[in-house]
Amino acid sequence: MSKKLSKNQLKELKDCFDLFDNDKSGSISSREMKKLCDSLGIRIGDRELNELMNLMDSDGSGSIDFKEFVNVMADQFFREPTPAELEAAFDTFDQDKSGYINEEELLVVMSRFKGNITKSDVQKMISAVDKDRDNRINKKEFINIVLNHNKN
Repeated sequence: MSKKLSKNQLKELKDCFDLFDNDKSGSISSREMKKLCDSLGIRIGDRELNELMNLMDSDGSGSIDFKEFVNVMADQFFREPTPAELEAAFDTFDQDKSGYINEEELLVVMSRFKGNITKSDVQKMISAVDKDRDNRINKKEFINIVLNHNKN
């Protein structure tokens, strides 16, 4: 990692790590990693799961602690997503392929990450990025928020 993470970036990584660490043990087990992949719609076999865990588990403990998580994820803060990655991310949210992310779609996807998200939380998220005020997020608004977020 060539650049230093800000306090906010470290907090974001910690919050993310805590979401994945379902049993609050302070590390992410292979079972938790599998559950995470499943929740993201990523079908991963045992071999791929072992490869992923080995890639991240630098101390060979069999699980991923916060330091190992940061070592792998930190570079993502300084990398521009590719157009294909942005398209794929938008498509994950745009379940009905309408070209927009509506309140219901955002609620479904965000609930996968954070189970206790409310409709009010989703409405606030949409209003924060909805520049044309049509109560939904179009692809341009989505890309702008992702690219601007990566610069903070």
